Amino acid sequence: MNRKGFTLIELLVVIAIIAILAAILFPVFAQARESARQTSCTNNQKQIATSVLMYIQDYDETFPMSAYFTTQNLVAIYDVLAPYIKNTDIFVCPSYRPGIDWPQRVQAANSPRPALGTFRYVGYIPNLGLFAENFCGLNIQKRTPVTKIAAVESPVNTIMLFDGYLKNNAALEYFNFLAFARHKEGVVINFADGHAKWFRWNGIKNIAPREQFPTPATAYNGQATRVGANNFYYNWRENPGEGLIATEAGLQAVTSTPSGVNGPYNDLHGVPGTGITDSEDTGC
Repeated sequence: MNRKGFTLIELLVVIAIIAILAAILFPVFAQARESARQTSCTNNQKQIATSVLMYIQDYDETFPMSAYFTTQNLVAIYDVLAPYIKNTDIFVCPSYRPGIDWPQRVQAANSPRPALGTFRYVGYIPNLGLFAENFCGLNIQKRTPVTKIAAVESPVNTIMLFDGYLKNNAALEYFNFLAFARHKEGVVINFADGHAKWFRWNGIKNIAPREQFPTPATAYNGQATRVGANNFYYNWRENPGEGLIATEAGLQAVTSTPSGVNGPYNDLHGVPGTGITDSEDTGC
């Protein structure tokens, strides 16, 4: 007599095999998807780097400002680069959607002027030591001078923009503009020579090693340099027990202050080989 079906035991064995295969393969699929998003993010950062270099050629070999005020708005680096990119979705990391709500963050920081409104969401943070700012003419009264590309000693070691998070309801200061290790415990970064690359979070300090770029004791404005632990230009705090913080909620809550062993949590601002180690505010 021919059998025309499976027994219950056989079905259970098949289901068990499928479940085991799924448990093995699903993490692999998730890693493959994240690798694809990381590749897309790297491509975004490469295009943004190219737009910065195009801007530099158009504006007398000078890097754009990260932010400045007009009579009506706060203009950000993203507004300045948008005409070179033509697609503001490039500002958003595919692993971090919708991203940082820039107009909301500007408003929550009690900015005296609203964001310009060229775009809404971003996923990348500028190096506030490399890109100047000018808040003169308002009650803030501070600025960071513009940078000429000729003043960049080592473009291949100088960060331009990186995967980041901007704290909400916080001042628009460099120690609140944090790197965000959202790609397999790493960060995609672009550089002043135009290339973009992924770095593991605890390898950030090797971008501009202190043996090659010793951090000066005095900043360009005559004040003490403001750096995190161990005097690296670019660093990620590695306090025992703290480890990697790689969620929005974690970065929002983490202690991050201007300088010292406990702050900032991570700091990818500054220009290696100079006295600029962050957003070096000076008088107007």
